[in-house]
Amino acid sequence: MQENVGKEFLPLVSKPGWIMTWLIRIFGTAILLVMLIILAVLPLLVCEKIWTFVLFAILYYPVWAIAMYRFFRFIKKTRKETVIKITVDDKGIHYDKLNGNKQEILYSQLGRSYLSDNYDVYLTQMRKTWVLTVGVDGNTTRILFNETDPAYSYYTRNSRALRARFIKGIVCFRPDLKIDPFVFKELSIHPEKFTFDTKGYMKHVLECAIIAGILLLISLVFMFIIVKV
Repeated sequence: MQENVGKEFLPLVSKPGWIMTWLIRIFGTAILLVMLIILAVLPLLVCEKIWTFVLFAILYYPVWAIAMYRFFRFIKKTRKETVIKITVDDKGIHYDKLNGNKQEILYSQLGRSYLSDNYDVYLTQMRKTWVLTVGVDGNTTRILFNETDPAYSYYTRNSRALRARFIKGIVCFRPDLKIDPFVFKELSIHPEKFTFDTKGYMKHVLECAIIAGILLLISLVFMFIIVKV
């Protein structure tokens, strides 16, 4: 049965969004250059007298040079681990890296997760963003679908589709795993078609906008009362 489903389960590969990629590259490079320039001329900005500038520069620039060396060395090292392609197929999710290595999370590896008693597939927050979380070989693992780096590869424009396809793969190939219904609601994924639920997403956005508007209105009323008092 799974073999038949596997034949119909076509692989989905990450697609580059070049406009967003170059916007991130341009603005990111500009911000980095501004920071480097500010750090380079910092002694000139904080020292008014020549002798204080010389003394500060003698202590500051060696530290600055070492920090810059380690910074660019770190960038060069992490560049090799950059993900250049993400593929979701009937086996799982695969991350192809710039150095030729491949990292993958297979459906066969999924199992119980100790952070949730009721569900095996659920959401956890990471930097105020909901991330799909599963148990992989007994370890709680967050699965990311936008791992490609815009600086060295590209910005992934179909990360939502990759995520929906992976969830579909769990349903097809690991029906024994329980998926939290909140996953479909929060990520706006149709629970049967496994496509982006536009109506659900707009409803979610509208609810958030209403809540934000109510909070803003309450804040304005509260500030008005304080000013009057």
